[in-house]
Amino acid sequence: MHQMNLHRLATFQVVAKHCSYVRAAEELHFSQPAVSAQIHQLEDSLGVRLFDKIGHKTHLTPAGAELYRYSQKIFTLIEETLETMDALRNPHNGQLRIGADTTVGTYVVPRLLGEFRSLYPNVEITLEVVNRGYLVEDLEQNRLDMVIMGKIPTEIPVFVAPFAPNELVLIAPPRHRLAGCVRVPIVELAREHFLLREMGSGTRAALEESFANAGLPLLVSMQMGNNSAIKQSVAAGLGIALISRVAIDIELETSRLVMLDVEGFPLMRQWRLVHLKDKNLSSTARAFKNFLLQNIAHYKI
Repeated sequence: MHQMNLHRLATFQVVAKHCSYVRAAEELHFSQPAVSAQIHQLEDSLGVRLFDKIGHKTHLTPAGAELYRYSQKIFTLIEETLETMDALRNPHNGQLRIGADTTVGTYVVPRLLGEFRSLYPNVEITLEVVNRGYLVEDLEQNRLDMVIMGKIPTEIPVFVAPFAPNELVLIAPPRHRLAGCVRVPIVELAREHFLLREMGSGTRAALEESFANAGLPLLVSMQMGNNSAIKQSVAAGLGIALISRVAIDIELETSRLVMLDVEGFPLMRQWRLVHLKDKNLSSTARAFKNFLLQNIAHYKI
């Protein structure tokens, strides 16, 4: 099979279609001897006769009939392959695999994906919303095209671009002792019990770093796996928490939660667009990357 020549096979297919060397030469714009030479070379490489000349007519041999049937399948598959490759070059047809940390993936990215989908309705989109640890692993294993996250991974070479600011605020129930106070000294937080996100959370890491820098103990009340559980538990009086400002709009409007005014807070962090440095992005992924970087400034985060 390594000697199968597609050019010769294409010539054979035209001869077989017409059962005529003359008509095949006319369609291919070759000389008849050139067509005959291609067929003889193909027969020699395969070790079978493909045509019989009976009188003035050309007939397919049994081997020729089988090869004609398979050649039709081969060229149909080649055409489908080329169509698929063309689709992959076209950003309007393709797959997009996006990862995002739990906060930005819940409160920010879906709106942007909705806008992108309106421009590229045929794109198949997968959004994986997990904490930082899983995102880094998925990036390293090339399971995602790109991710939106806070802390940049240092264990793998990556491309990084600013995405959006992430304001981390302290929240408490409205009746909390510090609610309504102005410029509370950070040392007061040493008396508070905190509700923390799971290990691997960027928000948790930011809080732990802030307390370590201030030389204060961090009293942990509970550990929880998502922002919804954190907000419900804070509202129930189980402790206070650090959370992204984008996650509490409804709770602030309904006065279920309040933000605390404490020295050193809010903590200003940055979400970033990240992908493997040497990754060859598909045309669809490149279109999404350009869409994000060009349009994020127009959105209220």
